[in-house]
Amino acid sequence: MTGQQTITGAVVDYIQGMTYERIPAGVRTELHRCLVDGLAVSLSGSRAACSRIIREYIQQTGLRGPCGIVGSRMKTTPALAALANGVAAHADDYDDTQLAETPDRIYGLLTHPTTPAIASTLAVAQEVGASGKEFFTAFCTAVEVECKLSEGINPKHYAQGFHTTGTFGIFASVAAAAKLYKLTPQQTRFAFGIAASKSAGIRANFGTMTKPYHAGAAAENGIVAAKLAALGYEADPNAFDGQWGYFQVTGGGVDAGRIIGHLGDPYTLSWPGVSVKPYPCGSLNHPSMDTLLDLLTEHDIRPEQVEEIRLGAGYNILNPLRYTDPQNELEAKFSLQFCLGILALHRRAGIREFTDEVVRSPEARAMMARVKTYHNQEIEAKGSEKMRSLVEVRLKDGRSFSREAFTSRGQPDRPMSREDMAVKFTDCAAGTLSSRRAKSALETIYRVEELAKVDELLQTVRA
Repeated sequence: MTGQQTITGAVVDYIQGMTYERIPAGVRTELHRCLVDGLAVSLSGSRAACSRIIREYIQQTGLRGPCGIVGSRMKTTPALAALANGVAAHADDYDDTQLAETPDRIYGLLTHPTTPAIASTLAVAQEVGASGKEFFTAFCTAVEVECKLSEGINPKHYAQGFHTTGTFGIFASVAAAAKLYKLTPQQTRFAFGIAASKSAGIRANFGTMTKPYHAGAAAENGIVAAKLAALGYEADPNAFDGQWGYFQVTGGGVDAGRIIGHLGDPYTLSWPGVSVKPYPCGSLNHPSMDTLLDLLTEHDIRPEQVEEIRLGAGYNILNPLRYTDPQNELEAKFSLQFCLGILALHRRAGIREFTDEVVRSPEARAMMARVKTYHNQEIEAKGSEKMRSLVEVRLKDGRSFSREAFTSRGQPDRPMSREDMAVKFTDCAAGTLSSRRAKSALETIYRVEELAKVDELLQTVRA
């Protein structure tokens, strides 16, 4: 089978035919938002311990090259730069999240679309000396391919333990590299075939340094696959399809109709959209957190008044957020006890709250003990296309306040404005860039298509 008869063929045709002019104005606006957010969290994450270890590893390889690392003065090969930037962008779990189209898909658990796409596209664009417009086009291509493929696979893929940002992020990387390296259709098919055998990431590593490594490795390995294909390395030309293809093997099936004929029609960034994170933790926490914050603010609830915080949700929320007694900041990102508890204490949960010191502090641990979670069958029966929960605050004076949670700031129905994005960018950049450099970087992102060389953008976000 060839062409539109296979998923592989549909993806390759889309990449080959993609041009800047095909990107609708509304999608360009969303892409700028993705770039602002992606570079913001890369700057923040560049300060994380896992990022420092990755840079030390790169130094040990002794490999140098033309590609910069965000938040650093280092330069290295495209693949290793993509590794470092991918790890940094996912280190704080502050990066954006793909939304689900229908109730049978799992909202918030598809992929973090920007991270592997921006890490790989930036690296290859620097290597080939791409213009800002060429970079922007490849980035758009990468995000769309990643999102459509992850939407198409049977939800069993994630439910049985795969981390989709790792498993599908590699295909974003291949799409970007294929576009910028100008691979032929056959070479692109081989690149996806190679990548299908390198795709990896398991949810057992949530709450550890290896979760962000999934994103970095995806960006790195997609570039390696594309380079090998360009050199003549061969693979199955329809590796997504058939009994032994990627979708069947890792998910037990695929809804091909979500992919074939729908790449760029509509763009995922247009519908159902992508969610920007208001907090640096697992996206499944966010609706519950924002709803709790609303209740705390509306009723002016002080920490000493709280008797108990109860949260009822389905297993789609409770199982991934499994750390009921987190011991460090990485575990805290997947802990309802910490995320709700820290809001009850401080009415904020930003980068400064997600530290080992705060997680281990007596006041945080005391408040976490007051957060109780339980399985709510009624909430679960409503479906998993939204991150639903029931949040209740019980006070020592006998009063209680409750509300159903299903959305949060940064989602399409509560979008962050350009000013909101600037605040997040500045907060993430603090400690790496001066305020003047941060402002310059932000301005450069919004005019990226005008740049003669995308390297001009990288210069603004290096330490």
